[in-house]
Amino acid sequence: MKNPDNKLRLNRFLARAGFGSRRASEELVRQGRVSINGQTVLDLGRQVDPDSDDVQVDGAPARMPRDFRIYAFHKPLEVVSTLKSQGGQPSLLAYRLQAGIPDRFVPVGRLDSESTGLLLWTDDGQLNQLLCRPHSGVWKSYELELNGPLTPALHEQLIGGKIQLDGRTCLPSRLEMQPNETNRHWVMQIHEGRRRQIRRMFRVVGLKVLHLHRTEVGPVGLGKLRQGDFRRLNQQEESALRKAVEQPD
Repeated sequence: MKNPDNKLRLNRFLARAGFGSRRASEELVRQGRVSINGQTVLDLGRQVDPDSDDVQVDGAPARMPRDFRIYAFHKPLEVVSTLKSQGGQPSLLAYRLQAGIPDRFVPVGRLDSESTGLLLWTDDGQLNQLLCRPHSGVWKSYELELNGPLTPALHEQLIGGKIQLDGRTCLPSRLEMQPNETNRHWVMQIHEGRRRQIRRMFRVVGLKVLHLHRTEVGPVGLGKLRQGDFRRLNQQEESALRKAVEQPD
């Protein structure tokens, strides 16, 4: 919320202008890449008036959108969730350019290159930051196929908060068999965002995830969106997503 005098802290302004999290915005300031009204700024506590101050990053204007937008994107297989190619693999940049999405929009979190499905994009840096918190409280749903059957004992281990990754115990999760499928096909829900978390959790219990497909982020579903396509969230979806972040389950 804005201050009474209409000013925002510089890091919050940059985050809402699409330059990543507040921490990432502070790093831009430390590197001397931000100027206000023609003067380089190094003061992290500096206040900005969005309506009158000329803020620039690397010489390009930084502006807060009058209305933030959120897009759903269906990430294809073997595409890295960055805007730069890695190791010869295609990146997200070509899809953004093809769809005409402005460059202030960035993906929310990541899906590894071997996974497909729903990836949100937004120009609201604050929302991006909230969704990417380790304990955001927003449930994310995945359809997965395993290389072998899942026993009841392993099922309990996976959902009961008994798996440790990087020295920390994972939060309890949800795991149900996909309808009309074998016990190698499951739907898993987690509300953490650790790197390759689901694949690593199953590796701990001796199973390999062959296919991983994200279908939902909180109240937002992938639906019938085709691979490589974007769609803007409607007002109901956006309101529900923001409420899920503010009031986690």
